[in-house]
Amino acid sequence: MKYVFPSLALLLLLFPIAALALNLNLDYPKFLGGPDINQDQSLPAVIAWVYYTIVGISGLAAFAMIVYGGIQWLMSAANPSLASDAKDRIQNALLGLLLVLSSFILLEIINPGFTELNFPTL
Repeated sequence: MKYVFPSLALLLLLFPIAALALNLNLDYPKFLGGPDINQDQSLPAVIAWVYYTIVGISGLAAFAMIVYGGIQWLMSAANPSLASDAKDRIQNALLGLLLVLSSFILLEIINPGFTELNFPTL
């Protein structure tokens, strides 16, 4: 038990070195306006690519929830509780999509440099 903390500390100290040396031979999708990590696999490019991936997945999830809520609303016919649940599902999907997209837009409005990851040079 007394070796757990030093082992964990050593792992956390060595992980950034291993992450910078990692070069994967995979073909990743390129997002419109996003980084192409097939060419540049630096840590800032990978983090930006992961952010674009999360935004894309959240957009697909919001679309699926809006469609599901619309079908649920159509099928609710005379049951007001099901119609209310469907409206709440659609509103929540739109709110979640708005939050995800507004985070990037807000950072772009304040300062476009916030969305670019650059390591400081010494």
